[in-house]
Amino acid sequence: MKIVKLQGGLGNQMFQYAVARALEIHKKKNILFDLSFLRAHNESTEDFTARDFELPIFKNLRSKKLNGIQEKILFSDRIRYKYLRRILNIKIIRINQQENEFVDIPSNIKDIYLNGYFQSEKYFKQIRADLTKDFEFPLLDKKNETLKNIILDRNSVSIHIRRGDYISLKSVNAYHGILNLHYYIESIKRLEKETKEPLSFYLFSDNPEYVKENFSFLPDMQVIDWNTGKDSWKDMALMQACRHHIIANSSFSWWGAWLSERDGISFAPMQWFGDTVKYNINDIVPSDWIIVNE
Repeated sequence: MKIVKLQGGLGNQMFQYAVARALEIHKKKNILFDLSFLRAHNESTEDFTARDFELPIFKNLRSKKLNGIQEKILFSDRIRYKYLRRILNIKIIRINQQENEFVDIPSNIKDIYLNGYFQSEKYFKQIRADLTKDFEFPLLDKKNETLKNIILDRNSVSIHIRRGDYISLKSVNAYHGILNLHYYIESIKRLEKETKEPLSFYLFSDNPEYVKENFSFLPDMQVIDWNTGKDSWKDMALMQACRHHIIANSSFSWWGAWLSERDGISFAPMQWFGDTVKYNINDIVPSDWIIVNE
């Protein structure tokens, strides 16, 4: 039994599912989602952005949600439930990621509870084929499907510019930081040196007006500004269709690049978090991607 605490947006929830999926030895649907954090933090504040349970867009996941009875049996401190866990031989080992460090997770634990973000392919690279099936996107609407076919036919580049709560919330800004234009310009220059075919740029952002103002120097570019709210996942599906990727310090565009099957070049920023956060960028960024220092 593999239980994972879901927290954060779609990209983070995908990381949390993926690390549990890699531990699924018996190929059964024994991954259980603990949604208690999402339920308890369902309102945004000046320091926090509330998130929904976003993984249901993927219909191939080998997982189930914990129900109320299961939560009591697995987590309650009441004597009756402790006794029931003993009878059922349930011994849950908790794995807690304290900050952003890479955690060694034993593969032979029967019952495990995972609490963290686990932003590294090192946890699940060996099951890439399984995950690309599990994370198969639903059919797109006509507008996005038309654009996807155009993207697939071109030497396309996805560029993700994450702003939103990275700017508006002080605590989020301090934790993540904001990428400057130099990172994007440097990545574009490197990509232009690596490819001889003309490039078509597709820009994704939660602040499209900023993008239109600051990236107008690109000769062949389109800003994707219509997939919002519940439709935001469609941006990731379009990113996946691109050949090359210049991602933000964001798990959302990380997955857009990682799921791509087009054998292109991916660029990621050296700065993934703010200056006060400890992390190893080589755990977060796959070894075959190019890390660009601002």
